[in-house]
Amino acid sequence: MKTKDSLIKLRDKLKRYNRQYYNSNPTINDSQYDDLKREYDYLLSKNPELKKFDNLGIGATPSSKFEKFKHYEPMLSLSNSFNLSDSKDFFDKASNYLKKQNSNYIFNVDCKIDGVSLSLVYKDNKLFKAITRGDGIIGEDITQNVTGIKGIPIILKNCKSKLIEIRGEVFFKRKDFEKLNKQFEKKNQFSNPRNAASGSLRQINSKITKDRPLRFIPHGYGKFSNEEEFFNFEDFLSFCKNNNFNKTGYAKKYSSLEDIYNYISEIEKKRTSIDFDIDGMVIKISDLNLQRMLGNTNKFPRWAIAAKFSSEEALTQVEKIELQIGRTGAITPVARLKPINIGGVIVSNATLHNFDEVIRKDIRIYDYVWVKRAGDVIPYISKVDLNKRKKTNKKFDVPNKCLCGSKIIKIDGEAVQRCSAEKNACKYQKLEDLKHFVSKKAMNIDGLGEKLIEKFISLKLISNKFDIYRLENHKDKIIKLEGFGEKSFFNLIDSINKSKITSLSRYLYSLGLRYLGENNSELISLYFKNKTRFKNFILSKKLREQLENIDGLGEKAINSFITYFSNKSSLEESFAILDIIQIEEIEENETSLNKSILFTGTLQKMSRDRAKELAKKKGYKIASNVSKNLDILVFGEKSGSKLKKAKELKINILNEKDFLNLIN
Repeated sequence: MKTKDSLIKLRDKLKRYNRQYYNSNPTINDSQYDDLKREYDYLLSKNPELKKFDNLGIGATPSSKFEKFKHYEPMLSLSNSFNLSDSKDFFDKASNYLKKQNSNYIFNVDCKIDGVSLSLVYKDNKLFKAITRGDGIIGEDITQNVTGIKGIPIILKNCKSKLIEIRGEVFFKRKDFEKLNKQFEKKNQFSNPRNAASGSLRQINSKITKDRPLRFIPHGYGKFSNEEEFFNFEDFLSFCKNNNFNKTGYAKKYSSLEDIYNYISEIEKKRTSIDFDIDGMVIKISDLNLQRMLGNTNKFPRWAIAAKFSSEEALTQVEKIELQIGRTGAITPVARLKPINIGGVIVSNATLHNFDEVIRKDIRIYDYVWVKRAGDVIPYISKVDLNKRKKTNKKFDVPNKCLCGSKIIKIDGEAVQRCSAEKNACKYQKLEDLKHFVSKKAMNIDGLGEKLIEKFISLKLISNKFDIYRLENHKDKIIKLEGFGEKSFFNLIDSINKSKITSLSRYLYSLGLRYLGENNSELISLYFKNKTRFKNFILSKKLREQLENIDGLGEKAINSFITYFSNKSSLEESFAILDIIQIEEIEENETSLNKSILFTGTLQKMSRDRAKELAKKKGYKIASNVSKNLDILVFGEKSGSKLKKAKELKINILNEKDFLNLIN
């Protein structure tokens, strides 16, 4: 039972990471994901009786923003290999499946581009559909978005098949990605080329996609109606060349896995000089007849495997160590590095986490250090190269003062040290606090970025959050700023005015209190429901008693909340903002009082985010998983283990129509 629970927990975690990855908001890096996946596969291999719980799937459910289209043949992912031994085992299994005595295959090996998978369907030699991977069976129809992508021909001039699916990756070259990112403010920039490609490809407004320098390179095929179109993978590459598709330029043919891994090692060493991101190489059995005989599992083909690169590491020098001060006063030491190319990304900074970490690793200015960057994770120093250390490199002295001049303090039980000054007395905290206030998840004031906030502070146009709502009074000064004019000014004011219509939870989150993230802000807003009730309780003597009644709100969050509103200037500023904004009221509803609701599967009439928003407005708490404490589960298409578990626990289960009737 313990092993089963571990597998199910790991499976659900991987599903969540899959959804995040395919929607371009991953919270872990590729290396961490691969480790979890290996653990999952190991549990399955050692406990075959648990395979009935293996419904990990491929990709993610297609978005309701686009029309759906069923692939003519499933668009599978690839099994991963991390060394030569893994690949040998994989192709030995292929031989056993074919009942062959040896593995005398001809292999094709090519770059595994770190982009976004796309399937192009041609009918009668004309581009008919462009479909995302989706869940591997059904994808999103984004045909209107791809006609401007380099490397996608609209007409095939050398094709015998009436219908053919050409599959490949959409991506940005590194230089194109850098140019694109420069068009955005820092807070709106893409974290890496893959996220940029995914975000650009799946735009509702196809003009946005067409204006971005995306590229496409084929890596395979789905269905094709004429079996004599090509007989091996080399024929397919010739077909692509003859039809004006682009190629990586790194595809090679081998008959030995040892030779293949020598080539992979060669490519891995020079991967940073390749002008697009790759995260490994793909090894395929070239013969199409053998591919058909081997077929697929429900997840991946038996004739192809991804040989993944190891986590990347590079040696560079620490030029200086600086302090970063967060909005709550947390002080983080950051190493400024001699710029180094790691995985196609120029790295010039690395977090040192906290002062204890600097002392433990004995990192010194001018030391040579090994810097790791696995996937798109924040770069960090793994170790110091002591052989390169000079005797003149002095030990790092932990500072006792913040950059603002105030004392640095350490709170018991915390690794992080903090500035002792009040938020408004430390200009560094103040800047971070204002950046947080205008951020997307807070008041969402588009166009008011870090540089503009700094400019307004230096001109003494703003000194606190409320001043942002008085910027309209400074039109004459603002329109004279470099890069500004009347149009830019009115766009900014329009964005500020739009932010005045918001929710109580967003408002609370925007205040930037310690221990008051999105979840705790939501819990408090559901309890107080509207701003009149909220203000009354803030001013009452029973505030702590009321907060302690909120299920799930911890002692640290309660203390932080009370401390903030006990401060006269904080209270006055927050109430001044509250008076000028319009809070969307959470309706008083006996049926929803203290009840939790969870959504699973694909809804047809709205997105899950929209459904959650409607539920919140009616006073429901949004749950994150199925437990005996859950009150309602709303299910859509392709609901999996959550629906099954809810039935076992006899939780109230509603379909989408029932949910709409409930909230209406």
